[in-house]
Amino acid sequence: VNNMGVVNLKITTVKKAAVSRLSNVKGKKAQVTYKKVSNAKGYEVQYSTDKNFKKDVKVKKVNAKTTKVTLNKLKKGRKYYVRVRAYRVDEDDNRVDGTWSESKSVKISK
Repeated sequence: VNNMGVVNLKITTVKKAAVSRLSNVKGKKAQVTYKKVSNAKGYEVQYSTDKNFKKDVKVKKVNAKTTKVTLNKLKKGRKYYVRVRAYRVDEDDNRVDGTWSESKSVKISK
């Protein structure tokens, strides 16, 4: 608050990321492709066998230069749900998370 009673606020947001492609890859892996988000510092790819991401949840952090990530050591015959979000760091070194994308699912058969 300055001496005139005005509060200066900077609203920093991150756009919502989106999974554009999700496919089963040979070797019990899944490949996730997502759309690039401007001003993102990185991405978090979350995957789980639970549709609601309440249990058995794993997170893979990816830098901002990549738009594709491979998830390893998955179980054959299981269905995995995947979602992604972008994050950035504001002027005060606080992390600002975007909202999670819609989840997509893939069945591991290879």
